[in-house]
Formats: sequence, C-alpha cells, structure tokens
Amino acid sequence: MNTLSPKYLQSVAKKDASWVINALKKFSDDRCAAMAASIAFYSAFSLAPTLVMVIAVAGWVFGPEAARGQLFHQVNGMLGDQAAAGVQSIVTNAHRSGESGMAAIVSFVLLVIGASATFSSLNTALNLIWPASGEPKSSVVALVKLRLISLGLVLGVAFLLIVSLVLDTAVQAAGKWLWGTSPLVVVGDIVQFVLGLAILSAAFGALLKFLPDGHVFWRDALVGGLIAAVLFSAGKKLFALYLTHAGTASAFGAAGSLAVLLMWLYFAAAVLLLGAESSAARARKGDPQPRKAPDAITAPTVRGSNDVVPLDPSGATVRVSRPRADSNSLQLRAVRMFSRPLISAESHATRSAARALIGASRKFSQTNQLVHRYPWRATLLAATTGLVVAVAAGRTHGRDH
Repeated sequence: MNTLSPKYLQSVAKKDASWVINALKKFSDDRCAAMAASIAFYSAFSLAPTLVMVIAVAGWVFGPEAARGQLFHQVNGMLGDQAAAGVQSIVTNAHRSGESGMAAIVSFVLLVIGASATFSSLNTALNLIWPASGEPKSSVVALVKLRLISLGLVLGVAFLLIVSLVLDTAVQAAGKWLWGTSPLVVVGDIVQFVLGLAILSAAFGALLKFLPDGHVFWRDALVGGLIAAVLFSAGKKLFALYLTHAGTASAFGAAGSLAVLLMWLYFAAAVLLLGAESSAARARKGDPQPRKAPDAITAPTVRGSNDVVPLDPSGATVRVSRPRADSNSLQLRAVRMFSRPLISAESHATRSAARALIGASRKFSQTNQLVHRYPWRATLLAATTGLVVAVAAGRTHGRDH
C-alpha cells in the first residue's frame, strides 16, 4: 500500500493543484473574461437562428410543439419567467420572418450564417487557448471549414436536446414504475442529474475538440468538458437563486429580459473558456502520461568525431562523423564576427545620443533658471539676439543677390 502513503497523496495533490492554479492564471492572462463578453454579445444576436434550427431538427422527431416546450422549460428553469418569455418571443418572430417560397430559402441561409456566428467567436477565443501548430490554412478554406463545423455543432445541439428529452422521459417513467411515490424516487432524480451532467460534458467536450484549429485530444477535451459541465450545473442553481433575490430583471425595466439573457450567456461563455484553460493546462502538465511521438529514426546526437552509436536493438552500429557540427561552428563564428562591429557601433551611437540629450537638458535647465531669476533681462536679451540674427541674415541675403 505504498501508493497510498501520505507522501504520495501529498505529491498528487500538489500536482493537481499546480495545473488548476496554472489554468486560473492563464484564464486571467489570456483575458478570457473579455472574450466571454464578446462571445455573449455575438450569442445574443445569433440566439434566435440557433434556437430555430435546434427546434426544427428536434421537431422532426417529437414535433415542433414538444421540442419548443422542452426548450422553453429548460430556459425557464435557468433564467426565470421574464427571460423565458423574451426568448419565446424572439423564436416566434424568427419563425414568422419567412414562411414560403424564395423568402424561406433566403431565411434558411441567413439562419445558417447567423447560427454559426457564435461558434465563430468561440473559435477565435479557443485558438488563443489552443494555438494551431503548423502553417495556417487558406482563409477561404478555413472559413468554409469553420462554417461547416459550426453547422454540425448546431445540429449536434439539436441531437443532444433530443437525447435529453428521451432520457428525461425514460428516467421519470422508470422511477415511477419502480418506486412509485416511495422516498426511493430520489434515486431516479440522481440518475437523471448524472445523465444530464454526462450529456452536458459531451457537449462541452465536443466544442473543445472540434472548434479550435489546433489538435486537441479527446481525453483533454473531455476533462475540460467535465469541469465546464460541473461549474455550469452548480452555477445554474446559483444564478437562479441570484435572479430570485436580486431582482435584476425588474431593475432594467423593459430591457430586463435582455439583461438577464446577456448575463447568462456571459456566465456560460466564461465557464466554457475556464474549462478550455483547464484542459490545456492539464495537457501541458502531461497528465496522465506524456504523448509519445510515432516511432521514427531520429538523428543521432553528435558526441565526437567518429563515435559509435547504436541505431536498432539488433546491435547494428554506425560511425558518425562531424561535418554538420563543423558547419554549425563555422556559422556561429561568422555570425559573431559580423555581429560584434554592429553591436559596438550601436552602443557608441546610443552613448552619443544619451550624451547629447544630457547636454541639451542641462542647457535648458540653466536657461530656465536664468529666465526665472531675471525675467526682464532675459526677455530683452532674447529680443536683442533675435534682431541681430535677423539683420545679419538680411545682409547676407542682399549680398547674395
């Protein structure tokens, strides 16, 4: 049982605490709070097309009324009655914008573009957390790829809504059938909560996996998704409690529903970015194991002239000469030879400029003291000097002509 010794547990706790602290530090350094505000702004204006597409896809399975009712039930539980009514009004007006013919086609295209705006802003933020390695792709190709991924994620959200609706109904039916009205019905509530947390973790993990341009492993994405899902679930209860007692919606009057919606979108974006920073910090720590590169024959280390280096387990050896090391040393000597005069010239110019500035500042200080001490004399002296210089310049100009 050495693995459960106090020293081992202490080292594990320090290691976990280090990458958590690193994630919080990177969250501040990358200005994730400001990026979350930007994402919330874009999400507020693309919320209507996103919800319309989600309801349309989910409506193919359960019907539009059932999908709309389930969605608004979730929104009502998180944001309250006023914000849920505002979201319902937005979706209803978006449904009426185009009903048939060419208007419906144009409306659908605009829905796709608008629904992907949120994921585009998320892509920009996540690229700062998970920077892409290698050469950047063409802007047109990257734009098309991002829009397709965004559309796929919108459809994925609709699919998760369907799965959530099916699982909630199945768990509630099973709980009533097994336990009825007994106190054991709380087991069904726990199962329902765990399933909802798993679905939310999968949704956040998919965002962290597919949205960044860099390569993200599934294990890192799922860790970040789980952290974001736990924070989201806990924050959802606290946010509802805050709205109940703070009265934010009534404080903003007619814009109360929009204010609550923006606050909620900001919280959700900040939680997602914190999960992304956590997964990136965990990946940098190499936990649980560092990723191994594919097996390949790497260049041997230059040890000396004609060293014997084994290349495979069979015992085959090869003698390594040092032409590359010699060429590298010659390049370093050439760089040093040309860089030393440049560095000395630069330092000399810097010193000369500094001396000139110091001399000018001293003269200015002396002149300023003279003016303050003898104001009228200094004025007369300056005027006389100016007249003498002007007369001398005029005579010189007349002689030239």
